[in-house]
Amino acid sequence: MRLLKHWFYKQLGIWSGIFGRQGLAAEYWLDAQRFKPSDAVALVTAANHLSLNQQFAEAEAVLRKSLDIDSSQSAAWFNLGFLLQKRDEHEQALAAFDQAIRHHDRLDRAHYGRALSLMALERNQEAKAALQRTVDLQPMSPYGYYHLAVLQFKMGDEKAYKKITRKLGSFEPKLALQLQQETGVDAGVRDPFK
Repeated sequence: MRLLKHWFYKQLGIWSGIFGRQGLAAEYWLDAQRFKPSDAVALVTAANHLSLNQQFAEAEAVLRKSLDIDSSQSAAWFNLGFLLQKRDEHEQALAAFDQAIRHHDRLDRAHYGRALSLMALERNQEAKAALQRTVDLQPMSPYGYYHLAVLQFKMGDEKAYKKITRKLGSFEPKLALQLQQETGVDAGVRDPFK
């Protein structure tokens, strides 16, 4: 009976989320986990809905609880890093992103989150390596390329900035044009719709 209730509350959580009822979805996912205490993934899902409902402190607490159950969840570590990053706690965010990467080295968004925290801490060489890893893992990562170009520009490497901006322009021209406008440096990207 417990497994049936677990399944039932998960279904309610799924449908509540589909209909945009994030707070209710979180409650249902928390209820589902109560019927199967080992279900750390239900807690991660509840935390996602809490975040979407702007309940960040609650989301963080639920993520920490999920990690107490299963510390190998890369998604939980990534989401925790993201929440810490939102509070400008970049050293702690880095530790969380590093754990996510430790458990799933190919999780491109964890490398990207790590890069953003490194940039905030002005550890530019490390940020550059993390962004390069992001775009290596996800070759169509517009914001990976965007931030890599911004970082190259800040580091004074105009040639690398232009090359990366042109690459970005090959699949996301509007973002590349925005980047050219922000930096004031023309990398040769043109609006394909004009």
